[in-house]
Amino acid sequence: MISLPLFLFAGIGTYVSWRMDTRAALLICALVCGYALSSSPLSGVIEAFGTGLGNAVQSAGAAK
Repeated sequence: MISLPLFLFAGIGTYVSWRMDTRAALLICALVCGYALSSSPLSGVIEAFGTGLGNAVQSAGAAK
């Protein structure tokens, strides 16, 4: 369960780095944020959301 607090700290770091316009720090914070989300218990929900979104885009393209 360490990944959710890590995600919060990395998210705050991402926002601060973006506002300060420091690209190297922004890259590192965004990578840590992505790693924390992928290793969290929410990863199954995120994967299901991405699959559903991909299916919706494909079916919208096929409906034309």
